[in-house]
Amino acid sequence: MHIKKYIQSIVLALFVGLLSGCGSGGSEQNNTSQSQVNTTNQPTSSAQDNNNPVNNGSESNNGGDSNASNGNNSDEDENSSNGENSANEDENNQEPSGDDTTFSSKIEVSRFIQQATFGVQPSQLNELESTSASEWFVNQLALPASLVLPGVEAAAPADPEDDFSLFYIEQTSFSFWRNAISGEDQLRQRIAFALSEILVVSNGGGEVLTDVPEAVAFYQDILITNAFGNYRTILEQVTYSPAMGHYLTYMGSEKGDAQTGRMPDENYARELLQLFTLGVVALNNDGTEKVNDSGEKVELYNNTDITGLARVFTGLNLDEEDPDAPLGKRFSMPMAVFSESHSEKAKSFLELTIPEGTDARASITQALDHIFAHPNLAPFVTKQLIQRLVTSNPSPDYVGRVVTAFESGQFVLPDGQQVGTQQRGDLTATVAAILFDQEARTLSAQIGGKIREPILRFTQWARAFNVENVNPQFVSLLWETGASSALGQHPYRAPSVFNYFRPGYKSPGSVSAAQGLVAPELQITNASSIPGYVNFMTFFITGQQQDADLEELKNELEELGIEADIAQALESFKPDYEPLLAIADEPSALVDYLDVILSAQQLSERSRKNISDVLATVEADEDDGLLPRVQLGILMVMSSPDYLVQK
Repeated sequence: MHIKKYIQSIVLALFVGLLSGCGSGGSEQNNTSQSQVNTTNQPTSSAQDNNNPVNNGSESNNGGDSNASNGNNSDEDENSSNGENSANEDENNQEPSGDDTTFSSKIEVSRFIQQATFGVQPSQLNELESTSASEWFVNQLALPASLVLPGVEAAAPADPEDDFSLFYIEQTSFSFWRNAISGEDQLRQRIAFALSEILVVSNGGGEVLTDVPEAVAFYQDILITNAFGNYRTILEQVTYSPAMGHYLTYMGSEKGDAQTGRMPDENYARELLQLFTLGVVALNNDGTEKVNDSGEKVELYNNTDITGLARVFTGLNLDEEDPDAPLGKRFSMPMAVFSESHSEKAKSFLELTIPEGTDARASITQALDHIFAHPNLAPFVTKQLIQRLVTSNPSPDYVGRVVTAFESGQFVLPDGQQVGTQQRGDLTATVAAILFDQEARTLSAQIGGKIREPILRFTQWARAFNVENVNPQFVSLLWETGASSALGQHPYRAPSVFNYFRPGYKSPGSVSAAQGLVAPELQITNASSIPGYVNFMTFFITGQQQDADLEELKNELEELGIEADIAQALESFKPDYEPLLAIADEPSALVDYLDVILSAQQLSERSRKNISDVLATVEADEDDGLLPRVQLGILMVMSSPDYLVQK
């Protein structure tokens, strides 16, 4: 079967037309899709971090930080006015009726599951329709966690420090793809991924965190294990994690020395406040920015606060209890405290002073407790979680309701069940508040929705078409997907501590930016990444792994040191298109099905007609019947602006 170039030529030829037209016809909610995605053909430079990016998380410790003082980091969207705290109205939980109608139709099932997981499966459309979403949510909470570290440890060579193995190094990626696509604990995995884009650690630097995969695996398991736990617990475990210690360079940070001029490393102190907890400007509980009497933003801290907080994180390093333990073992346990390296000076920041002589563990506990108690933390963190799951521009009321759930640690599901521990920072209550909120469950107005991240588009395809044999180790294309010529995003490999994109990113010159709207994912959506995404998806949608040359695939795997059953390798990521082939003789019926399972029926009428008209020109193939029509239909839908904007 030689249809790759045929399908690509059709899709790329129509793509510009779809960008300029698909979002403007049909239902009103698709109008903004057009204006947002029309901004993607920006110069590559516009897709870079627009606020002083940090390469691999390292910054010079020069006692200053332009990000921490310019008020830009929090990137709060400007489309909402500074309002009173709507959460005071206790709108955290809409009054439960006892009947949960969230899954009232296949379309609503598709929308909810796309927000809450890595993609909806065909069976879920039927099985979940007219059932209780509350029960689905509670059942997800009870599922055991699919972890990353066990797979990494199982693949470790006898002597990882001497026996280089790319197969071993790539295990964090393999585990992610398997868990995201096949894991039963979908909600947990999805929340962990969202958290990983706030509390960023990356193994894309080609150094220790790359060569010792246990480090990032251990870190990811912290997020997976605590995805339904408490944000305070996550902050504690992240602080002691070797991956974060190395990434933000405070592992081995020594107390200051006046004689030599040595100062404690400030990286973690800065990013803990700036990116992981508070931002840089004061926020109302609804996420809007506070202003002083002069109408200026209120900055939370200055470099003196960073200097004081940096003393807290001195004296942490790899545990040396067993000095003969492999490096991977020491990177997969919490860092130890070395008292002789910890600063005994008083540590003052954010109007707190930790007394002189306080030891490292007590200092860290007091510091994290104080930061966690800050009123900025709830709106800063919860708004970003809303952005990752539901919409880039949540209303202040929406943020306020979620903040109330975070602060109270409880949420009442639509069927009346209460979730949460009633402890501030409870993520189960927070996630429930995000997903079941009226703004999440009502089809978004023009300013609602978000650009689908490339990773989520790929996993959605895999789940929507029940791919068999999820063995990413046999598909070299999945070993590195971060290039703009590929997927444009790779799990655990954000280019900096600022993530793949900034929460407040506005695409230069776009209609959405002119309206004061943020569109974070557009930072990695540009003239290079769009064709790369189309080519990447073409490989999988058209089953090119199954058509691979046996001898070439065997040689490729052998060069990588992988012994594999070649037949099994050929069957990896094989999609099941039988349900689509059964209806492919009617292009409109095929588009109807794809519309529901991929975009929750959000294709505009113009998009549906354009795609159906093109599919009608694809005649049955002598060998493959209407398979080319099915494959082209999937690719066209997944390349359309109506799909790329999740509503």
